[in-house]
Amino acid sequence: MSTLRRFYRLSRPFWHDRGQWKAWLMLAAVIGLGLLVVQINVLINSWSKTFYDTLAAFDTHALYGLVGQYALYLGAYVLIIVLLDYIRKGLVLRWRQAMTGRLVDAWLADQAFYRLGLSGEPDNPDQRIAQDVEVMVDLSIELVASLVINLAQVGAFVVILWNLSGVQTFSLFGDSYTVHGYLVWIVLAYTLCGSVLTHLIGKPLHRLNYEREHREADFRASLLRKRDHAEQIAQYRGEAVEREQLTQRFAAIAQNWRQLMGRERDLSLFTVAYQRLSLIIPVFAALPAFMAKAITLGGLMQIRSAFNAVHDSLSWFIKLYNKLVRWSAALQRLDQFERAIAASRHQVSQPPQGDCLCAQGLTLCRPDGSVMVDDLHLRAQPGHWLRLAGRSGLGKSTLLRTLQGLWPYCLGDWQLPAGRSLLLPQKPYLPRMTLRGLLAYPQLERLDDRLLQDALEKVGLVALSGQLEDEQEWERVLSGGEQQRLGLARALLYKPDTLYLDEATSQLDLASAKALLRMLRRELPMCTVVGVTHQEGLAGLFERTLELEKAPEVV
Repeated sequence: MSTLRRFYRLSRPFWHDRGQWKAWLMLAAVIGLGLLVVQINVLINSWSKTFYDTLAAFDTHALYGLVGQYALYLGAYVLIIVLLDYIRKGLVLRWRQAMTGRLVDAWLADQAFYRLGLSGEPDNPDQRIAQDVEVMVDLSIELVASLVINLAQVGAFVVILWNLSGVQTFSLFGDSYTVHGYLVWIVLAYTLCGSVLTHLIGKPLHRLNYEREHREADFRASLLRKRDHAEQIAQYRGEAVEREQLTQRFAAIAQNWRQLMGRERDLSLFTVAYQRLSLIIPVFAALPAFMAKAITLGGLMQIRSAFNAVHDSLSWFIKLYNKLVRWSAALQRLDQFERAIAASRHQVSQPPQGDCLCAQGLTLCRPDGSVMVDDLHLRAQPGHWLRLAGRSGLGKSTLLRTLQGLWPYCLGDWQLPAGRSLLLPQKPYLPRMTLRGLLAYPQLERLDDRLLQDALEKVGLVALSGQLEDEQEWERVLSGGEQQRLGLARALLYKPDTLYLDEATSQLDLASAKALLRMLRRELPMCTVVGVTHQEGLAGLFERTLELEKAPEVV
């Protein structure tokens, strides 16, 4: 039941959206076409009796007509199956697109992606969004549609099988028993036993599939980190360590894979034998009636066809068991992810906005609750430049993140100035995109070429002015100092009301850093700047320095 509750909670936003009426039509079309397939199967079942009876009578002329009739059934079947699959894939895409968008929005909203990384982030959120959504949506459509279609097929063929079974009388220990529709009871008992045994044998597959997704994602993420930090690894010549780490990651995959192989082998030993045995059971069950000439050869074939149709539909759980455990594992991972995002929102505490940046009795804590900075008081008027000083590891960068509204582990009263704010870290974020996009980041609108070129010129990157449309891995192309210059160009273009500088010029020589900060002050005269820097020569550019002290230890 917990799996069904997860499915309802995850699927409700899409299917309860009135704007998704087309999705309901597509689902209805998938089920409707599936029901047509059931109807064709019923017609073919009736055709099989006529065909085998005609074959037994050596009626050649009638056989040609029956072959033509079967060709019509086959043509209709193929067209319906192809159309059903096309619509189903369109529905999967529509649902996946909506669900992926909803998860991405929730993950990015209120800096949840950042806060999740501070404490207890679910493993590999990228894999959960990219892969688990696809697995859940695709299998949900398949499982729901196939369940409805199989129930319809059971309803259609149970009636046929019941009528073909007739009334059978058995003697047991001297007593006589009359059974109506005995073939139906046989198929029900056989399928029920098979379903119970399948679940008992295959139950561990849920845990193994959940762990498989985890370990596969860990391996892919580790490969990506090696690529992202290729220069640092090469500088350290750390290939041996990285190879050992990747070997360990893949060893975990191999171990899980072997466990899956063993469990799936045990399940296949049962299910393959179960499926093959089901092909002969109806023949043996109806053989006494055939030998007594109560039914014809065509009737025997019709019984076999109807029995297998009912058995095949009732075996939905057995046939799709592997897919069900994959679906259940994907649901669990997505449910955990959504709950973690929802929990992270409770950490958000946006301070009020006022006419200045100020704090009264502000206390910064670590995620474990220990205090970094206690009872902090500060005030900065618009256009004021404030420098934060103190030994490394004291919490200066954390204070900047708190003032930016990112760090949730804090107490006290503080207010932020109105308007836009921007934090420039020591290492700028340079995703793979055009230089134009990098300069405008985090703005979405397209900026005029002259503005971009002017910003590049002011920060000393005029040589890049002709590469605005080039898309490269700029993190590898630009030196550390050039990357920081590009970060300052972003500030010029963004024009924030409050700017936080976290060692934003540490890769530049002192003279260049001074020149760039003076330029920044000239271009953004009303911008409040709060900076952290260990370049003592820059202290004179700030109007005030606030010395942070270590919080007293609690005894």
